[in-house]
Amino acid sequence: MAFVLDASVAVAWVISSQSTPYTRRIRVLAKRQPYHVPSIFHAEVTNVLVTLQRRAILTASGAEAAADVLGRLAPVVHPLELGVRDLRDLALRHGLSAYDASYLALAMQLRLAVACGDRPLRNALKGAGVRLA
Repeated sequence: MAFVLDASVAVAWVISSQSTPYTRRIRVLAKRQPYHVPSIFHAEVTNVLVTLQRRAILTASGAEAAADVLGRLAPVVHPLELGVRDLRDLALRHGLSAYDASYLALAMQLRLAVACGDRPLRNALKGAGVRLA
């Protein structure tokens, strides 16, 4: 079953301190099934790595290794279909950041479950009629 992949899960694949049984299960699933991301995905995972490196949670070589792995992922990338107003409305309706709302919007558009570790996005799924992968 295809799914929408949130950046939080992808980052957990390369940052051991963020790995959980759930993120490891999704990684196995991603090896067998297509996974979809909004066009902000690469910028978002890169921002996490930059932030972790700046906070000295990751070394430069660790961040570089993580970036190499994340750069080799092969998601199906979708352009953001919602305009500013609609994305803002969706984010406000579900208590999300605009970034998380973009994953929710994609899942709603494609009618797919979402793989996410982000608590606000997880909480918003049920109210939006979207399943957790």
